[in-house]
Amino acid sequence: MIGLLEVAAPSIILIISALLTLPAVNLIRRRYNQRFSILLMWILTPFILVGASIISLAIKYHGQSSLSPFLRIFLVSDDLSHISSSFLVDAVSIYMVIVYFIVGLISCIYAVFYIGFDDLSERYFALMFMVLGGVMAATFSGDLLTLFIFWEVSAAGSCFLIIYWKKPESIEACLKYLVMIIIASAFIVYGLSIIYGLVGSLNFWTVRAALASLTDKSLLIVAFLFVVCGYAIESAVVPFHMWLPDAYTAAPSSTSAFLSAVVDQASYYVFMRVLVYILTPPDILNWPFTLAVFSALTMTVGNLFALAQRDVKRMISYVCVADIGYNLIAITSVKPIGVMGNLFFFFVGGMTTALAFMVIGIINSLGLKSLDDLSGIGKIFPMTGFALVVASLSFSGIPTLAGFMAKYMVFTAAIAADMAWLAVIGILNSLLQTAYLVRLIHYMYAKKVKKRLGGREPKNLLLPVYLLVASILILGVYPSIVLEMIYPAAQQLTLLLSS
Repeated sequence: MIGLLEVAAPSIILIISALLTLPAVNLIRRRYNQRFSILLMWILTPFILVGASIISLAIKYHGQSSLSPFLRIFLVSDDLSHISSSFLVDAVSIYMVIVYFIVGLISCIYAVFYIGFDDLSERYFALMFMVLGGVMAATFSGDLLTLFIFWEVSAAGSCFLIIYWKKPESIEACLKYLVMIIIASAFIVYGLSIIYGLVGSLNFWTVRAALASLTDKSLLIVAFLFVVCGYAIESAVVPFHMWLPDAYTAAPSSTSAFLSAVVDQASYYVFMRVLVYILTPPDILNWPFTLAVFSALTMTVGNLFALAQRDVKRMISYVCVADIGYNLIAITSVKPIGVMGNLFFFFVGGMTTALAFMVIGIINSLGLKSLDDLSGIGKIFPMTGFALVVASLSFSGIPTLAGFMAKYMVFTAAIAADMAWLAVIGILNSLLQTAYLVRLIHYMYAKKVKKRLGGREPKNLLLPVYLLVASILILGVYPSIVLEMIYPAAQQLTLLLSS
């Protein structure tokens, strides 16, 4: 039987590790002469413990086939469950925690060598642990209040990761992000207060049942509009996307990689959990068409702005905005194929954006920022150039790379939901995306070198980079490795829709 401690263990380990990291890194800096091997061992130790706890939880969950696929764990007895925080363990939450673990681990390895022993590096690593722990706790949340609390913890930690270098542009971007979070939180809290006043609970299943049983749903629908609008702001859905390009461009590349791989994917998960697992069936509130419109708008705006960029890091930041639109396509289908497409895209999108920002971090460290600066760099630094080519082609959805299968499943979900027009818009956007990313590759290999570059490629930074390159190449050829993990989640949606 799965207990509360087993579900909370990954988050507890990471939060305790965050507290211990402050004195530990200081000790390594003073006593062990800033040895990277010891720092790396310290960062990896919590991940080993978290990995063991996640594996144990997954084995126990998938081994209890005779029980309900949705395991609800309350902090108090069932008699008081309507006022209690709770956790939810199902195939979706377990899969997402595994995704956070993998991309979070690789991002933290990169951060060790990228940030190193800066004056405030111990706080930086502690914040990474705290954000990751908050995201995992939010993923296992079984009610809207618990979800909101842990999500805001991770959002607050993200602000400090963005502002780490204390440059004027990072301070401005952080303030913009903070203002948007405050506005989003106000929308969410107001919506939650209405829901609790009407239903007497914020538990996912209680609220879902109330939607089906209430005769007058108008006020409850208004409440959910506030909640969804709040999470749309935090997910950077167009037109609420203004903070994301500024934040990711101004932040350290290790921060951009971590946030795009972990926090972005978690925000899509939250969006999917609220819409697909609570506001179903869609005839209660016909939200799929509205979301499809925002999906098309988000894809198009993200790609058009990316096309206009000369700063490579800002270009990839707008690619992240476009990826939000691709994720929304699958959510609109409310079908098992849509859930599978979403979950696969979460993983692949997280790896690809993290890979792109990691490579850009290496390039920026050489003083290169614009497209013109990258002229001929692929010939001078072949390993760095190849990694960026893999990321670009995966973004574009080129066959034999993981991005192709991710987009294929997303567009298939739209067609299955009788929204072929949305799939067509998605394909056209992919062609546009391919155009400006091929232009990037053209600069890297077909142009003459404009800057004299010395030194060698940083092998320590290339280690996590090529872990992601290998993953994207392998999943492009053998997507079934991940799809088999996702299939139980698709079956769960079938049970949910038939109940």
